[in-house]
Amino acid sequence: MQEAEVSLRIAIYHIINGLTAHDITVSIDGAHIKTKDTIHFDIWKFFEENHITKIDGRIDNYKGIYQIAGYDAKIIVTSAPGIGDVNVILNDGTNLYVESKKGKANKSGQEYSLMREAIGQLMTGCELGNGIIPVVAVPYSPKSFELADRWSGLPQMQKIGIKFYLVKENGDIVIV
Repeated sequence: MQEAEVSLRIAIYHIINGLTAHDITVSIDGAHIKTKDTIHFDIWKFFEENHITKIDGRIDNYKGIYQIAGYDAKIIVTSAPGIGDVNVILNDGTNLYVESKKGKANKSGQEYSLMREAIGQLMTGCELGNGIIPVVAVPYSPKSFELADRWSGLPQMQKIGIKFYLVKENGDIVIV
C-alpha cells in the first residue's frame, strides 16, 4: 500500500464513521503518485473505486477538493510541505496530526525503519501541545502491530500521546 493510499484511507475512515464533521486535509507529494512515466499510485482509480468525486472543477490536477458520495465533510488534497500527511479535527475538537508511511499490507518488511521515521517526523515536524494527537499511520501487518503494541507502552510514547493507526486493505483501521 502506497503512502498516499494510507493517508486517503485515514481520511475516508474518519468521514464515513462520523468521527469528524470537518473537512480533512491530506498532503500528497506528486512523487508519491507518479515519477516520470512510472505511476506509483493510481489516485484517479482509487477515487472512483471509493465513490469520491472531485468537486472543485480542476479535473486536470489531483490536488483539490473531493467529496465522498453521501457525506458532507470533504477531503482537501494538497501537496503543502510541513503540515503532516493528514490533519483531522475530531468531533471533540482535538486534532489528529498524522505522518503516513507506505508498506506491504499484511506482510512484514520495512515496518521498523518506516515507523521510526514517522515517529521522528512527528517529534520534529510540529509543536505537539494540548489538543493535538500525533499519529503514525502504516499498513497493517503482524510486524507493524507488534511494534505499535510494544512501543505504545513505552513511557515516552505515552507522555507524548503518540497513537498508531494500522490501515488494512479494506479500509479498516486498527488503533493502538
